Amino acid sequence: MKICLTKEAIEKAGLTIGEALYLLILSNDVNPHETLESLLRKGLIGKKYNDMFSQDGYFMTNNAKALLEGIIVDSDSHQEPIEEMELLATKLKEVFPKGKKDGTNLYWTDGIALIIRRLKLFFKKYGNSYTHDQIIDAATRYVKGFNGQYRYMQLLKYFIFKEKIGAANEVEGESQLMNFVENGSQENEIKDDWTSTLK
Repeated sequence: MKICLTKEAIEKAGLTIGEALYLLILSNDVNPHETLESLLRKGLIGKKYNDMFSQDGYFMTNNAKALLEGIIVDSDSHQEPIEEMELLATKLKEVFPKGKKDGTNLYWTDGIALIIRRLKLFFKKYGNSYTHDQIIDAATRYVKGFNGQYRYMQLLKYFIFKEKIGAANEVEGESQLMNFVENGSQENEIKDDWTSTLK
């Protein structure tokens, strides 16, 4: 069974995303209490507490986020051959510096499998109209723009795309990769200031 929901279709039906997802849970005879307990046992969610030390919902662990991303990507029927994705991920890995980012315990690049997953999510979020040559060229221009001063340069995974909490407390996505691809004909300058994204 393949299930596909879009925000537009949900809003057109006069529902919130939460309402639509809860109806989907009920339509599959899922017991919410048993499911929460199972996710807690598996370490995929944790209990969230408020300032009064009372439980205030649940949060997803990093493992759960990675697992969910993988499910979303693997459920997409429009995927490039794995060999081509491996080649693209390898070339991107070669563009970025080796080792860890100064002052952190974070590596500039992840393993090939994780880069492929990130790229698949990028294509799912932003479309697959970008060629591999455009992507490699964008990454090369991005890294070269720092002239070896990488303090404010993003890690490869965040260069591909990064999600953050916006002003309306909603998750917003940003992608330097998309920006550099779409502005390929323009001169891009990286400014070394405190407003730059740190990771």
